[in-house]
Amino acid sequence: MRIVLVISVLALVVVAMVKIPQRRCETIQVNAHTQNESVLLTQADVEQILSEKGIEIIGKRIKDVDLTEVTAALEKNPYIRTINFIHFAGTRLLIDYDLRHIVLHVYDQRGGQYFVDNDGALVPFTTKMKDYLIIVNGNISQTYKAGATVSKDLKQILNVTHKIMADDFYQAQFRQIYLNDKHQMELVASLGNQIILFGSDTNTDEKLANLKVVYREGLSRKGYDTYAMLDARYKNRVIALRKQ
Repeated sequence: MRIVLVISVLALVVVAMVKIPQRRCETIQVNAHTQNESVLLTQADVEQILSEKGIEIIGKRIKDVDLTEVTAALEKNPYIRTINFIHFAGTRLLIDYDLRHIVLHVYDQRGGQYFVDNDGALVPFTTKMKDYLIIVNGNISQTYKAGATVSKDLKQILNVTHKIMADDFYQAQFRQIYLNDKHQMELVASLGNQIILFGSDTNTDEKLANLKVVYREGLSRKGYDTYAMLDARYKNRVIALRKQ
C-alpha cells in the first residue's frame, strides 16, 4: 500500500513538473526593500523597463521566459543595489530587490543635481525622492556620472553625514552641508542662522560632540541667533564670534 502511495505521489510530481513550464505567466509581483521613505523603483517602473527592452512576461509560457535577460535588464538600473532573486512561483514571476539607501542630495557648482547613497555611489536625480535628505551644495566640482562614486570632497562630506545620521540630535540640527571656496565644510543649522565652520572630516566625533554642548548648554540659554559664526575646527573647543 505504501509503495503504491509513493508511486502515486511521484507520478503527480512528474506531471506537475511537465505541466508547469507549459503554463503561462499571469502576473508579476515586485518586492522592493528600501531604507528610505520614498520608493524609487516601483512595480510599474519595473514593468515599464521590461517593456522598453522588449521583454514579454505576461501571457508568455513560463519555459520561454528568459530570467537571465530579465536580471540583466534590472541590474543596469541605478536605483537597485542588489537583486535578491527572480523566479517563478506558480504562474507568478517574483522579483525581489534592495534599493540604494539615499542619504545626500547634491547640487554641483554647474547647476546639476544628483543623490549619493550610503555606500558613496552617485545616483541620478529623480522627483520621486521625497525624503528630507541632507543637502550638499557650494563648491562641488564633481558632476553626476553613471557608475561613479564620491570623490575626495564628497567622500569627506559623506563621512560626516554618517556621523550625523547616527545621532538624533545631529539629524535634527544639521540638515545642510556647504563646501566653501577653501574646500572646507560649513554646517547649516536648523536653529540659528550662524555659520558653523567645520573644516574637514578629521576628528568628526569630537567636533560634533562639542557643538552639541554649545547648543544645549550655551545657545539654548543665550539665544540661537547670538553668534554670527561657530568655529568647530579646534581641539576641545568651539570658538564663537558674536554678531556685530
